[in-house]
Amino acid sequence: MCQPKNLLKHTFYTVFIFIASLTVAFGQKQPGIPQPRGPVDLSDTSNLIIFIVLPIIVIIAYFFWRSAVKKRNRKREEENKPL
Repeated sequence: MCQPKNLLKHTFYTVFIFIASLTVAFGQKQPGIPQPRGPVDLSDTSNLIIFIVLPIIVIIAYFFWRSAVKKRNRKREEENKPL
């Protein structure tokens, strides 16, 4: 169990971090920029590309990249394996 002194210290740090994160979050919001409301309309071509096609391409590229890294590591291990 925490000592009262340590509990007060941890509580202070927690409250400080919470307040600091709130000020940063409010500081990020810029006035005058339209905010999206409602569901995404996928009948619009640009929305379809941004929300469906690009994420699929990124996921596929990630799997190709991971397989290339694994293949490269396997090749290095085979080259460095003592005879």
